[in-house]
Amino acid sequence: MSDSMLPMLRQLHDADGNQVRADVLLRMPDSVMLEYHEVILNACRRGGFEVGMAFVDLRISLLLAVRDDQGRAPADLAKVAEHYRETLAAFVSGGAS
Repeated sequence: MSDSMLPMLRQLHDADGNQVRADVLLRMPDSVMLEYHEVILNACRRGGFEVGMAFVDLRISLLLAVRDDQGRAPADLAKVAEHYRETLAAFVSGGAS
């Protein structure tokens, strides 16, 4: 029997800890995040990775947000999403827990 799950989703599903989950989320393309956000949220939920769930929700909100006349997402949303990205990146590199 072959595994039809995308390799990145399989990595998230099989992750041994939240640092690995965070690393996968940071590398995940927007197209995968949009198409499989429920699967991704469920994998984070199963692992008790609440920060990861919030990050997914923020990325989806940012991707779907109406842009201004310069093509920019709402500044407050972009700022919060960037803060979460930085926090996850620090966690992956061992700088935060």
